[in-house]
Amino acid sequence: MEPSYKTRKIIERCLLWLMIAVILLAAAAQFSSQTAQTLARKENRSVRVAVLTSPAMLFSYNPSTQKAIVSVGSDKCNPKTREKCLPDHSARFFIPEQTNREEFWEEFKHALASWRYNPLLAARAAWTYLAAWHDRRTNLTPAEFLLLSLELSQIEAADFAVKLPPAKRGRKTKTPAAQPAAQVEDMAPLAVKDRPIVVEILNASGKRGLALALTQYLREQNEKGLLRVDVLQYDNYPSLQEESAIVDYSGRLVQVKQLSRAIGVNSEIKSETNANAICDTRIILGKDFQMPL
Repeated sequence: MEPSYKTRKIIERCLLWLMIAVILLAAAAQFSSQTAQTLARKENRSVRVAVLTSPAMLFSYNPSTQKAIVSVGSDKCNPKTREKCLPDHSARFFIPEQTNREEFWEEFKHALASWRYNPLLAARAAWTYLAAWHDRRTNLTPAEFLLLSLELSQIEAADFAVKLPPAKRGRKTKTPAAQPAAQVEDMAPLAVKDRPIVVEILNASGKRGLALALTQYLREQNEKGLLRVDVLQYDNYPSLQEESAIVDYSGRLVQVKQLSRAIGVNSEIKSETNANAICDTRIILGKDFQMPL
């Protein structure tokens, strides 16, 4: 004997509410992770994700300050040695299909700069994540991926500081396992002196007089109080470069980011440690550089 119309309606409503309850419980479980809560509440702590290219990159992002550091691991840190690259078993990781670090990084920066004009790039990123999640190439939950994507959509390549591994010197020595990216904070030991940031300008554009023109511009900005910058010297770069770059030795990320935006260099900031550096920051002017108006 078939159930009556009213009975079927009651069963359908019960099933509907049961499905809604399951969805809500699943969503609550997704957003209950520490990573998701840090992103949702914009807490002043770092979210770390190991992107296991070859070599691996360790992303550290602070949603409170919107600062990001990318630490490039050693050549021994790659997708085949996942355990050596992760600080612990609960660490978040992502293994892209494109495992070449430089190619992946260029594609990532292109997507970050262009998705606003080409929404298909956002759809492509979502599909890439779903494929990685299905193939177990990531342990980022859908909620964590969504929240992290929303955060990254608000920043640019110039907001990233890239820390490269130290250059190899002399005889071969045992390379330690890659460590997690440092806390994303303004590492400015010299900022307490409240002095202008000292820069060196190198012309790699092939355009004569470009370094001098930028030197004069920055000195004028400093005199007007618009930028706290002191140009130590300017010179030619040993070779021509297609793209401009900023190399920072001081860790004064806030000031360096202000400088990069003021002169229109929107590439990532390369952060290096050099005890013999004569300046805080080096500006390399490539063929793409245009003088600010």
